[in-house]
Amino acid sequence: MTVAGSKPAPPVTLPDVPALPGGGLLGHLRAMAAAPHSFPAAALQAHGGIIGIRIGPRRVVAIGRPDLAREVLVTRADRYPRGRINRNLGAVIGDGLLATEGDLWRARRRRMQPSFRADRLGALAATTDAVMGDAFATWQGGPIDAGEEAARIAIRVIGGVLLSRRIEEGEGSAFVAAVQDCLAQLMRRNWSLIRWPLWVPVPVNRAVNATRRTLEAFLGEELDRRLAAPDAQPDDLLAALIRGRPDDPPLPRQALLNELKTLFAAGFETTATALTWLMYILAHHPGVADALRDEALPVLGDRAPMPADLPRLPYAAAVVEEAMRLFPPVYNMGRDCAADDDLGGFRIRAGTTVVVSIFAIHRSPDLWEAPEQFRPDRFLGAGAAARRNLLPYAWGRHQCIGNHFADLELVVALLALVRRYRLDLVEEAPVGLRGRTTLAPDRPILLRPVPLA
Repeated sequence: MTVAGSKPAPPVTLPDVPALPGGGLLGHLRAMAAAPHSFPAAALQAHGGIIGIRIGPRRVVAIGRPDLAREVLVTRADRYPRGRINRNLGAVIGDGLLATEGDLWRARRRRMQPSFRADRLGALAATTDAVMGDAFATWQGGPIDAGEEAARIAIRVIGGVLLSRRIEEGEGSAFVAAVQDCLAQLMRRNWSLIRWPLWVPVPVNRAVNATRRTLEAFLGEELDRRLAAPDAQPDDLLAALIRGRPDDPPLPRQALLNELKTLFAAGFETTATALTWLMYILAHHPGVADALRDEALPVLGDRAPMPADLPRLPYAAAVVEEAMRLFPPVYNMGRDCAADDDLGGFRIRAGTTVVVSIFAIHRSPDLWEAPEQFRPDRFLGAGAAARRNLLPYAWGRHQCIGNHFADLELVVALLALVRRYRLDLVEEAPVGLRGRTTLAPDRPILLRPVPLA
């Protein structure tokens, strides 16, 4: 209240986000590069869920509370658009859905939404079950590498639902290697103090350019075949992308290719990572496989699950959710603050990169009982409300467009596994975490598949 004749009260000045101590000349660059999943999560747990981290001269604000994450991703998403991290991804996928913002993003999202409508889930379920059968045919008693098998399965599923074609062993392995190497290099580029132009032949740029050429050579050839014979297209995701909505103008070839690269790259890497951890969980917790079989048998008999079955398979859904909580494939999410803001009572300056630590939220002891333990029952019955603190696919307008597809693919793969095999660990030593582009195991997970009688 202003009294007549007095000066107005000065505006309240918000404090800056407290800075994490230490770091030296490079700040926390080395710690962040070494453990981008656990380093910010540990700092957030010790400092109330919001902390400033210095990457050389650049200041980053990390947050690890769901209320603050909702402010950034949902309530004030216009103030926190995608920024530097997503632009780096655009070096490979161009102006695809994952690398754009604003009007362009909205137009592309609207165009692609029909590709992921519910009536396409049945084809995804059938494709996933068929791919699992093909994978089982190669399991001849010796150990399998969970990561390699999961990648092989995921890339064949995306090949089936996106392109209606089988991706053979050689080309599949080449794509997996190219995309995984590129994504690892892009993560280095995200936190690098120097971002060289893409024409400079440093290692990260060579990997980025090689992967772009690999993807464009294969996917461009497939796209050109479709565009040359539009009336002979199978009804898959690529056909839906080309067709768009009835009132959509045609997309130029390069735009179609960029969205195709986006769907291809995003459609297998995160799913492959999640499936790797699910295979490890089945081997590490044999009782989970027994409970999954007990639930599925009266519902499915001998057939594969279809979308309409999911409400009657709550334990299977809970196992997938708990795996994604404990091992979120995407563990950090970056946004750039477009204008000065008040977040949690602190000033966020325009231009600041804000990192939402999904790993910190998913493993917070303030939100979860025994957060380091695998407990799928926490999402059953009254515990189902805990889902409000899960964000493996992000929240808000940039939530993963294929989240329902990914969930169904994982449930189908999971049930196919437990109905045919028991998975035994070859090595009992603990498996640690490695923060690549996705949250990967720190060593190969070797499993012995034992056929069930």
